[in-house]
Amino acid sequence: MMIRVVVLLMLILQSGIGLAQNETPRPTQEQLKALLSDFDQYAENSRRDWNIPGMAIGIVQDGKVIFAKGYGVRTIGRPEPVTEQTVFQIGSTTKAFTATVAGMLVDEGKFKWEEQVIKHLPDFLMYDPWVTREFQVVDLMAQRSGLQPYSLDKLFFLGFDRPYIIQALRQVKPVSSFRSSYGYQNNLWLVAAQLIEKYSGKTYEQTLKERIFDPLGMADTSADKGSYIHAKNAASVHVPKDGIIKVLPMSSGLIDWSYVAGPAGSINSNVLDMTKWLTFQMSNGKLNDKQLISESSMRVIHTPKTITSLEQSVHKNRFYCLGWIYEEHSPNPMIWHNGSTLMKMPPVI
Repeated sequence: MMIRVVVLLMLILQSGIGLAQNETPRPTQEQLKALLSDFDQYAENSRRDWNIPGMAIGIVQDGKVIFAKGYGVRTIGRPEPVTEQTVFQIGSTTKAFTATVAGMLVDEGKFKWEEQVIKHLPDFLMYDPWVTREFQVVDLMAQRSGLQPYSLDKLFFLGFDRPYIIQALRQVKPVSSFRSSYGYQNNLWLVAAQLIEKYSGKTYEQTLKERIFDPLGMADTSADKGSYIHAKNAASVHVPKDGIIKVLPMSSGLIDWSYVAGPAGSINSNVLDMTKWLTFQMSNGKLNDKQLISESSMRVIHTPKTITSLEQSVHKNRFYCLGWIYEEHSPNPMIWHNGSTLMKMPPVI
């Protein structure tokens, strides 16, 4: 099993102007400075307690980075520290990038969220013919396909490519009714990438770079294996063995799978670049004075689509959006997503 810092992106949505009922007033600058100092020590203590080799944290407030710092080391047993520039694989937080590019193409009229996938990709095929006919673009990213969670994920590890995995979808029997329950998938994001490539006329990776990385100034962010393994400042993958954490060499084939998964988990980035992405999301797709994606598409991406859990007693009902998780919280809801290159090996494909 791989150990990696789990990337967590979180948006706290402020509702309206002024304070919501029972909301605690914002801290003063002096109070904020003290809070961040306490948080800094808490973060380092937590890293040590959890035996994490290295991690980085960034905090954005009102469109500005108010905290960014690296902790620990890039590679256990070596002295090089994690800094704000250290590149990590960000795993499934890649999914929100894919949904955002899809939203940009929706804005351009290439396809609609509610249109059937087969209208645009006639070869798309699920096990059930009715599901194939009814499967909409939005369903590709809403985790409600009816499939066993993590279906076909083993194929990423076994060296099969994206076209083969998409073709294999038609062989997977559902375990629940279409759109009836939550079932986390990586495979259907490959189909979303097919749509992106068809209407952008470029590879998924090129499209990401031109439409998101470059405009946002995410110069240290990429979506390919070569950029990760050759980066001068990158965090290694670590593997526990017999109670000891060891380093997985960059030459290991076990690193490959997330790049095959591509639109589901291939991005490499550092905390400074990710604060730019976070600011862009909190601004509802606006960069400076330019709207790169419409607010209406951002609402689609951030709005609940599928129930993941209902815990009314603790006010933590959760819903899957499109590459994001929406969690009810008081006084403001949170939108977040974690990402890891720890492969979850399912009991059933």
